[in-house]
Amino acid sequence: MGRRGRVTWQQVRELDEMGFEIGNHTTTHPNMLHISEEEIRSQIAGFDRALREQGIQSATTFAYPGEHHDRRIVRALAKAGYANARRGVTPEFPLNDRGGPSSVYNPVDEDPFLIPSVYCRGDLSPSRKEFNQALGQARGGKISVFIYHGVPDVHAHCTTSLELFKQDMQHLKDEGCTVIAMRDLAKYVDFSKRQKDIYAPIIARLGITATDLKCDTSGDTPVFSWKTKSTRPQTQSAYQLIVASSPEKLAINQADLWDSGRVNSDRTKNISYVGKRLAKSQSAYWKVRCWNNPDQVEIDRVKNWIATELIEEMRKSHPGPYSHPAGFSK
Repeated sequence: MGRRGRVTWQQVRELDEMGFEIGNHTTTHPNMLHISEEEIRSQIAGFDRALREQGIQSATTFAYPGEHHDRRIVRALAKAGYANARRGVTPEFPLNDRGGPSSVYNPVDEDPFLIPSVYCRGDLSPSRKEFNQALGQARGGKISVFIYHGVPDVHAHCTTSLELFKQDMQHLKDEGCTVIAMRDLAKYVDFSKRQKDIYAPIIARLGITATDLKCDTSGDTPVFSWKTKSTRPQTQSAYQLIVASSPEKLAINQADLWDSGRVNSDRTKNISYVGKRLAKSQSAYWKVRCWNNPDQVEIDRVKNWIATELIEEMRKSHPGPYSHPAGFSK
C-alpha cells in the first residue's frame, strides 16, 4: 500500500466515498495454505482493523490471495461475519498466469465462500471472443464474475490496461448488462443456504465429458464414437455406454438394451454394440460417460497452490456426467 505503482490510503478512501466496494484480500497477501489458523484469523482481522483506522466502511466480502483456499480459511471468514468470498479458476481449470476462462457462478451449486470467477481478464487475455463467451454464461440465474487484478498492475502477468478496461465497461453498458459489486450479490442470492460439503460441486467437475456422439449403422452392428472434453490436461481412462429402447428409460439410466459397464480403455472410436438383438428399423437411444486419467505433471505443478484435499481428488479418476442423449435406428 502506497509503494510505487500501488494505491495510497487516500485513494482508497476516495474510492470508498465514490461508492466502490473495498473488499478484504488479507493484510500481507500470504499463501494462506501454508500458515496456521491463528495466522489466517490475523490476516483477516488485520485488514479489517486497517479499514476502521482509515475511516473506510467494513468489508463484507473476501478474495483469496493467489486463489488459495481451504476449509480452515472458509471457517474463519464465516466466523468473522463475512458474506461471501471469491476464488479463482482452480482446480477445475489450470492455474494460468495469462488469465482466461473458467466456471460461471451458479448459486444453486456453489457455496457462497467459494464463488468461482468466470474469466480472469488482462492484457495477456484480451480475447473479445473469450470475454463474450464468459459473459454469455450469465443466464438462468447464473452470474459471471470477472477478475481485473489491476488497472493497471505493477505485475506484467496480471495487468489490465486502462484502455482495455474502458472498452470492456462500455461493452457491458452497450449490452445492457447489470453490473454489481460482490457485496451486492446479497440482493440476488440467499447466502444463508450453504452446501453440506463445500467442495462437492468442485470435485464433481474434475472429470471429463463426452461430446459429439456418433453412431454408424451402415454395417451389421451399430458402431459408436465420441469425443472427450476437459477443462484440464487429462485424457480418458475408462467409459460406460448405455443403450435403451426409449428416451424415458435412458433418462433414468435404465439400459434395457445394453450396458457396457465400466470399460477401462482410452478408446473413443469404433465401439461395437454387443447388446440385445435389434429389430429391423428399431429406434434406440444411447449416452456415454467417461472417467478421467489425471495428468500428474499438472498436479505436481500446482500442488503448492491448491488445498491438499483437492490435490488428492485431482489424483483420482472421477466419472464425468453422462453425455447428452443421442438416437439411432438400425
